[in-house]
Amino acid sequence: DVRSIVYSCDEHGVAQHEAVHAYCNQTFGDTGPTWYSEGMAEVGNYWKQGQLAVEVEPGAIMYLRNTPPKHLLDIVAAGQITGDSWQAYTWRWALCHLLAFNPNYSDRFKGLGLAMMAKKPGASFESVYGSVAKEISFEYDQFIQQVDNGYRADLCAWEWNKKFVPLQGDRYVKRDVEANRGWQASGLRVSANEKYDYVAKGTWKISDRSEVDADGTADGGGKLLGVVMKEFELSEPFELGARGTFTAPTDGDLYLRCNDKWHQLADNDGVIPVYLR
Repeated sequence: DVRSIVYSCDEHGVAQHEAVHAYCNQTFGDTGPTWYSEGMAEVGNYWKQGQLAVEVEPGAIMYLRNTPPKHLLDIVAAGQITGDSWQAYTWRWALCHLLAFNPNYSDRFKGLGLAMMAKKPGASFESVYGSVAKEISFEYDQFIQQVDNGYRADLCAWEWNKKFVPLQGDRYVKRDVEANRGWQASGLRVSANEKYDYVAKGTWKISDRSEVDADGTADGGGKLLGVVMKEFELSEPFELGARGTFTAPTDGDLYLRCNDKWHQLADNDGVIPVYLR
C-alpha cells in the first residue's frame, strides 16, 4: 500500500494541481519535464468531471489573448524550472489543454506523457509531433486567438485528412455543415477570382434562439461563412448565406462554418447541407 502526503493551501484548484503531481510521481515515478508536469497540473487545477470546455481564471484568458504568442518550441524547451511564473504556467496549460482535448493530437499525447514520465530515451514533444509540425502550430495559433471560457478544442479541430478537389463543368460537391463545429472542410479546391455558386438548404439553431436558415439573423448569427486556406494561411472570412455566388479570394481549400462566437458553439444544433459548383 503506497501513499502520498500532498501539501497545499486550501484553494480547491491548487489542491487538485498538487494532487496531479503526487499521482504522477507515485504512479510513474516521475512527473515528466517541466512543461508537461506543470501544464498537466494546471489542467488538473481546472478539472471538473465531464468538463470538455475551457473554464479557467479570466486573467489567464486576457493574458493569452493580449500577449504575442509564445512559440511552441519555447514552451517545451529543456532547462525550465518549476515555480517560475504564472505566465509560464498559463502557456503550459494552453498547450497541454489543446493536446489533451483536440482529437487530432490527444491519442499520441497520452502516449507521450507516459513515455516522458517513464523517462524513455528519445521521448519528446518534437519526436512525437514533428511529422505534424505545421498542423499543430496552426491549430495552436488558432487556439490562442480564439480561446475563452466555454471554448471546445474538440469542436474546433481542423479536418486535415479530408480530400479537396477542383470542379469543372456541371460537377458539384456537397458538405453537411454542423452548427456546433468550427471550420469544416467543404471538399472544394477553389481558384483565385473564379466564381462559384452555392445553395444551403435547411435550418439550424444558434444557442437558445429560434431556428434560422443559412442567411442567419439580422446581426449575422447563424449565417453561413467561408474561408480559404492555402499553405496554412487563411484568407479573410467571407459571408455566404442560403444561396448565391462568391468569388474565391485566393487559390486554396474552402472551409465552411456557422457564424457564432467561438466559445459558444457547443449549444448550437442542426446540420445544413451545402452544395457548391
